[in-house]
Amino acid sequence: MKDGSKVAFWLTSIEERKEVPIVEGMPELGTQTQVTWKEQFVSGIETPLIGTLLAIIAFLITRWRINLKQ
Repeated sequence: MKDGSKVAFWLTSIEERKEVPIVEGMPELGTQTQVTWKEQFVSGIETPLIGTLLAIIAFLITRWRINLKQ
């Protein structure tokens, strides 16, 4: 989570929000939110789930083959 992973699907871009004053040098008149998009890959929850699932399948196949030889 610290590096930017999210409980969601993969993302290929992230948004950066920045508060910018409407009139430069006079923040008391209000601010607006400036949104910029940055191209960056963010891994979602499915990456570790797929890895875990593949490891379990490989383990079960290995155990099944060992039991067949005995």
